[in-house]
Amino acid sequence: MTKSKGGISVPGKTKSEIILDKIADGIPIAQLKREYGLSKEDILTAALFGVAELREEYLSILAKRKKFR
Repeated sequence: MTKSKGGISVPGKTKSEIILDKIADGIPIAQLKREYGLSKEDILTAALFGVAELREEYLSILAKRKKFR
């Protein structure tokens, strides 16, 4: 379980995953920072985590497409 100083936690998820889920749910970043005590670094880390996940998914899709050509 991941827990930050502000108390944001969900069993089995990293803090970055939780932040991205909340942003996807439409919660403004300013509100997340205020309610959960998140820092700018927390938000940037979550963004980089999201980019890395998208890159991994994209590469996986490319590999599958090449496999079927």
